[in-house]
Amino acid sequence: MNISFGLSVKEVQKAKEEVLAYKKELNEKLNLFSMRLAQEGIFIARVNISEHNAIYSGELIQSINMEKDGTGAFTIFTNCPYAQFVEFGFGVQGQENPHPISTSFGWKYDVNEHGEYGWWYQKNGEWYWSNGQPSKPFMWETAIELRKRILTIAEEVFRT
Repeated sequence: MNISFGLSVKEVQKAKEEVLAYKKELNEKLNLFSMRLAQEGIFIARVNISEHNAIYSGELIQSINMEKDGTGAFTIFTNCPYAQFVEFGFGVQGQENPHPISTSFGWKYDVNEHGEYGWWYQKNGEWYWSNGQPSKPFMWETAIELRKRILTIAEEVFRT
């Protein structure tokens, strides 16, 4: 944007109005940019869940959502109670196929030390055996993919 003006009171006032209008337009575009990134992130996360074959009941994929904070930034989140176990894995299988950053904050894989013996659990009246599951880092991969798309989204929003 190019604003030029003379030194008369009227010209300075007009320039001030143009700057304020530009500021408003820029803030609107920043909000739109933030929202578009969050929307794209939700889409990518849901695709990643599908590609990891992590759809059991549909609860996880439907729980991916966004919320806006007071600064205008959006957060992509899930409130699904088992999302962290899908993301990071658990048990021996998780330990053998860990999340890319699991060691950064001390994620424990075989906390009950079941090892290869695993454990039995009941679901919907049926008994199942497990020794864990590998990491299916759908949110980690979402962040990586979103970083790749950020410039394209910025160009779309700020083009005009």
